[in-house]
Amino acid sequence: MQEEKSYSFQVNLKGMIALLSEHLYSDPNTFIRELLQNGVDAITALKHLDEQHQGKITIELPSVEQPKFLFSDNGIGLKETDIHQFLSVIGESSKSKDIKDAQDFIGKFGIGLLSCFVVSDEIIVETKSALEQMPLRWTARAEGDYKIERLTEDIPVGTRVILSPKKQFNYIFEADYFEKKIKFYGDALRENISIVVGTTEKIIHKEEPKWLASLVSKAELLAVGKELFHVNFLDAIPFETTAGKAKGVLYILPFRTQFSSKQRHRIYLKRMFLAEEDQSILPNWAFFVRMLVNTEELSATASRESLMKNDLLRQARKEIAVVLKTYLQQVKKIDFDIYIRIIQTHYLHLKAFALEDPDFLEIFLADIPFETNRGQRSFQNIIDHQQQLYYCADFEDFKQIDRMADTQGMILVNASFTFDTELLRRIKQKYRDYKITEMSPNQLLETFQPIHEDEHNHYVSFQKEVQRILDDYSCVLEIRRFKPIDTPAIFTKMEQNNVENTISQLKENANPFAQVLKTSRPNKIQNTLCLNADNALIKTLMDIKDVYMLRSVMEVLYVQALILGKYPVKEREMKVMNEALKSLIVMGLDNFVNL
Repeated sequence: MQEEKSYSFQVNLKGMIALLSEHLYSDPNTFIRELLQNGVDAITALKHLDEQHQGKITIELPSVEQPKFLFSDNGIGLKETDIHQFLSVIGESSKSKDIKDAQDFIGKFGIGLLSCFVVSDEIIVETKSALEQMPLRWTARAEGDYKIERLTEDIPVGTRVILSPKKQFNYIFEADYFEKKIKFYGDALRENISIVVGTTEKIIHKEEPKWLASLVSKAELLAVGKELFHVNFLDAIPFETTAGKAKGVLYILPFRTQFSSKQRHRIYLKRMFLAEEDQSILPNWAFFVRMLVNTEELSATASRESLMKNDLLRQARKEIAVVLKTYLQQVKKIDFDIYIRIIQTHYLHLKAFALEDPDFLEIFLADIPFETNRGQRSFQNIIDHQQQLYYCADFEDFKQIDRMADTQGMILVNASFTFDTELLRRIKQKYRDYKITEMSPNQLLETFQPIHEDEHNHYVSFQKEVQRILDDYSCVLEIRRFKPIDTPAIFTKMEQNNVENTISQLKENANPFAQVLKTSRPNKIQNTLCLNADNALIKTLMDIKDVYMLRSVMEVLYVQALILGKYPVKEREMKVMNEALKSLIVMGLDNFVNL
């Protein structure tokens, strides 16, 4: 058997640098965050040796006299072996090897420095280790090579990164722009940061962020939220988690949001700004919340633009969900005005939660709003008014009967909105004491009072004659009493059953079974025209003996009922209406002439 050989992967370093610097880091400003991050970690490492050490970062921006960009920290610095191992080997990191408490550091992948190649073709690192006291310079070029040399002049303990900005990125190194970015990424850091332009040095004043303080008022938290997000939030909820040691504020949005929309948060890792777009630490259902949070123990992805999804993150998210749910349970007692504003603004999300979580349903049941034929009303208001809730799952049904329901003194819910029908069915299932009934035009018809038994003989001949007329329109006649009395007739359309829908679908597909199913149905689906026995016009119709006049009047009433019920009136119905009116006019003129 031929001896097997092992081979090493061949890595194109230039291509690797291009891949990491141009694709892993999506924003050219990312190098600012990476340099801050490395500087803070270096200072943290030195604090492990000297707890009293005061960290400082100094940034010198390019000027006419000095065209380079210099970023300096007074951290632990690098030894020559460190440079070979950590600056020149992609994927290595001093932050997880030399220091036992590696979780104190922000980064850990050892590739962040490569982000500088986005804005500079060359990276120079001048460093002096607190452990070796030998000043060194590491020079790397985007072509993929580097060199190390010992400095003849002495430098302070720490590290200085020197960049030569590319022309297209000169705007990043302008004082106003760069200061905003430094504050954006490092506004929660403990270290002192100063920016030097020429001979002018500006200290970026650092105080303990109010939202991370142990004692802070709600008014102060709302002020912080407005400053960071430019939003006047409804409320601010401080929180802390055991998992991941996350601390921050949940802000309730004052405006309605879409389920598909993603909120912009402020997520910090060990006080260094990490991401805005990352949603992973917030519960999936919290669409109405913006988050301001710092975590000490969660991990970042390789690009350090989001948190790593692992068990610790999932546990932190569960803790935050409990905080938010507890707040929603208590806010009604604590601040009823805020509670009502939350419901009025975010009721759609609350309905979604209530469907998934019985606790939410119990919390918000009484105050959940629904659209009705009498405007928006809470669930409890509807139940208190009529001891029963009627709803239409279909919007067309609601349109057709909302007026008639109103005249019967009935509050009717338009449950065609997202979640409404399913939620009402869930309430009916969970709370048996509540009477909740789905309503349709035909079901509304059943609530009308039928004529008395002793009146049937009086209507027999009239019913037979009118039914002959309505047979031409596939309508069944009903005579009942209902309000308003000034409405002579209403039309209700019979719902198509599943067989009818199946037949229609088969016909569209030219399926031969369609004809078989059609002929096998014993009864043809018919609509209903209900006449109001208390209406003056209907009472007058009882005395009309002229079958032509009766037909004309009934045809007018039929089309009028279609219009009243908001059903589509097509060409055929308009023709029937016009012919009926013409006949009535002609008959009226004939009678006038005969007089």
